[in-house]
Amino acid sequence: ELGMLTPDFNRNVIEQGIDMSIRTMYGKKPDEMEVKALMELANKTMSKFPFMLPKNLALYLRMSSIIEGIYKTHKVDFKFINILKNILEEEQLIKDAYIEEIKRSFTRFAQSLDATISIAPELKKFLEENRSLQLINKPKQNTLLAGSILSSAVFMGSAILYSANSTTATIGMIGAIAIMAIFAVFRKK
Repeated sequence: ELGMLTPDFNRNVIEQGIDMSIRTMYGKKPDEMEVKALMELANKTMSKFPFMLPKNLALYLRMSSIIEGIYKTHKVDFKFINILKNILEEEQLIKDAYIEEIKRSFTRFAQSLDATISIAPELKKFLEENRSLQLINKPKQNTLLAGSILSSAVFMGSAILYSANSTTATIGMIGAIAIMAIFAVFRKK
């Protein structure tokens, strides 16, 4: 997402490596077998350095990784981050990196602001058109639905009443049909 990884590399291997590095910084040493398996996978899938870095920084990172491998072989404690920080401070690259990041942030902010300003009139126009369409096409009252609910309730009541009083139930069923007809007529108007 930062645009620092070369597109054709296996992102899963890089993510696992970064995850192990972060866990190590927090004091949780990864299992030796896990590191060895990841290194074998990385050696099989990568033939070049996977990160797109400035020339000055890339050289230091490559050399540091080689030195770290040598120190690990000889079982000497090597703190990569501390040494890299010292080197970057000596070369005065940290200040330049901060300035570059601030420039990028302002550029992205200006682009976002420009996009927002350019889309605002179009959004206002769309909302006004949509509002006028809503006023023209007012929602119709759904009288048929209300009529069908009322007539079905009357019909069900009449059906239940039919066993006790068939005459009243028949009048209720005819009334349900009449209610439905009245609501159908009102719907058309």
